[in-house]
Amino acid sequence: MRILVAVSPLMYREAIALSLHQHRPGFEVRLAPPEAAQEQVREFGPHLLVCHNADGLDPEVLDGVPFWVEVRYSDSMDAKISIDGRDEEARDISIEKLLRVADEAAARASGA
Repeated sequence: MRILVAVSPLMYREAIALSLHQHRPGFEVRLAPPEAAQEQVREFGPHLLVCHNADGLDPEVLDGVPFWVEVRYSDSMDAKISIDGRDEEARDISIEKLLRVADEAAARASGA
């Protein structure tokens, strides 16, 4: 299971990656600044992308990522979650919710 975390600022990126490593040590997590997200998606081939501006990515690149979470910065950390092209909203997303999305992505990636 490959996860690319491409959010800003760096501290958010590192905190998300650390949580993923702690709770799901078997997942391969890579960090990238948002401006390198598109290149890293092509190179790394993540099953899950965590980003903050999916609108800035080429739609063809996003088509290659079955799961993604777009964190929206406001007074809270609302997020748009895309699961195989089906979108849902998460109000003030938590690490627990992100882990559930990652687990679902892992289950589908393994064919379960």
